[in-house]
Amino acid sequence: MRGVLREEWQWLIRRRRIGILLAGTVLVMLLVAQGTGQVASVASLDSALIASIPLLNAQIGRLFATSLCLALQGWLMLLAPLVAVSVVAPQSAILDPARLIARLLALWGVMLLALVLTLPFFSLLPLFGSLSLPEVGWAFAVIVATMLLSGAYSLCWTTVVRNPPAALFLSYSVLLIWLVAVVLIATTNPTPSVLAVLAIAFNPFAALLSPLAPAFPPDGPIATDLQNLLRFTHGAIAKETPLYRLYVAGSGLLILAFVAIASFAMRPLPRRWQRFDTLLLSVLLIYLAGLLFWREWWSAALP
Repeated sequence: MRGVLREEWQWLIRRRRIGILLAGTVLVMLLVAQGTGQVASVASLDSALIASIPLLNAQIGRLFATSLCLALQGWLMLLAPLVAVSVVAPQSAILDPARLIARLLALWGVMLLALVLTLPFFSLLPLFGSLSLPEVGWAFAVIVATMLLSGAYSLCWTTVVRNPPAALFLSYSVLLIWLVAVVLIATTNPTPSVLAVLAIAFNPFAALLSPLAPAFPPDGPIATDLQNLLRFTHGAIAKETPLYRLYVAGSGLLILAFVAIASFAMRPLPRRWQRFDTLLLSVLLIYLAGLLFWREWWSAALP
């Protein structure tokens, strides 16, 4: 397994596309930070005329945290299919489970490297304060969950379709349809049901805002923009609802499902039960037992 992983990683990291995508990560975060700084400077200038606006630095810090986290989340979701197309370039008609897992780990490794490159931008946040360690920690937990889930989702499409351009198109199409559908559910349900809450919780952007939103300022120069954002992600759901718990807990199940589908699609005919299936089923049962044991933690987000 170690040799296969080394081979897949070396193949992937030498691809010119990967270097361009990693450089693009830094550029995207730089542009977002610059744009957020301009918005904050305008807000500061306006609020100088209004002495009653409190905690301006806290509001700017909240705006920076929200914009940087959303940009990183969205970029990782866009990045995953492009990296997946590169990681399966030397694919064969038949893919054994060890090589499938090695390719998934290599894909996750590149996405983790992209995430690490963005950390210097988050060093701006302590300058403004107002952010607690649990808020930042859970926001990054959602981002990491999205990274893992996007990688498994993208690799699943590339292995099932086996045509990189078609896999890329389907990956983005299904993702876009899902995000638009969830926004419609959030904006058209005045009293969301359990199913609606589950759907909204699995909007990566709603899950990301969930640990940050409870401390959004109720008024001030930036408050209106943040509240408008919540209307599209949360809808009628209270901003204190911990949607991120459902997202983090459910992401593990989806990752296992995508890995199982990819493994099944790449087997030789006739497809039979393999040792890998037993291992995957064991992991699933252990994970379900963990969810059952910690039920009170993730079910707190349900109405």
